[in-house]
Amino acid sequence: MKSRDAGSSLVLMIIGLSFIAGGLRMGLGPLNAPGAGFFPVAIGGLFSLLSGALFVKSFLAGGPDREKTGFWREERSWVRVSLSLLSLVFYLIALNYLGYIFTTALFILFLLKVVGKKGWKISLFMAVIVSLSSYALFRMGLGVSLPKGWISL
Repeated sequence: MKSRDAGSSLVLMIIGLSFIAGGLRMGLGPLNAPGAGFFPVAIGGLFSLLSGALFVKSFLAGGPDREKTGFWREERSWVRVSLSLLSLVFYLIALNYLGYIFTTALFILFLLKVVGKKGWKISLFMAVIVSLSSYALFRMGLGVSLPKGWISL
């Protein structure tokens, strides 16, 4: 038995079951008009099912626990994680000032070029594609109001 997998799967199953219980208290509603508790029940059910599968797998796998490995697999990878979090903070602050399209493009460009160490061509291409396609999906497709900033479309 792999005790870490078994222990963590039990904790995750309790979390999933609590989602189900909370969702049931909120009410599921009919299938054609789901209530507030529908998604928590669905997510909790999926979470519980997957953690139950991990629990069973931990007993069937047998053998000793895996050997300890460091949390940061690469040396200085904490720098990349910190840069990602700082860029997210910048994104949240700049979103209303610079607008959705420009800020999203900068965010994706930074993540791909600096954090992901991709080339300029692919980073610029993906930044433009992701920002414009997500704008088209949310603004034009779903009608969500997005910050315009100084660039308005």
